[in-house]
Amino acid sequence: MHAQTAGALAAQHRDELSAHAARRRATDKIPAPRRHIPHWHVNWSRTTLAPAGASGRRERSWVIIISATTRGA
Repeated sequence: MHAQTAGALAAQHRDELSAHAARRRATDKIPAPRRHIPHWHVNWSRTTLAPAGASGRRERSWVIIISATTRGA
């Protein structure tokens, strides 16, 4: 997955969470909570996998890690 694609997916998900929270507050008539919406941190790197199967060859692959983080107040 390209960095631009991963960033766009994270931004879209964050926007959807914000919109959902706003709709819920509007329909429930409750005050806005003081929650932090998570931000998404995306890392990727190339790694060498252990040999598997009869070929015994070591293969390289991409590892992508997507994690939610919150910023302190």
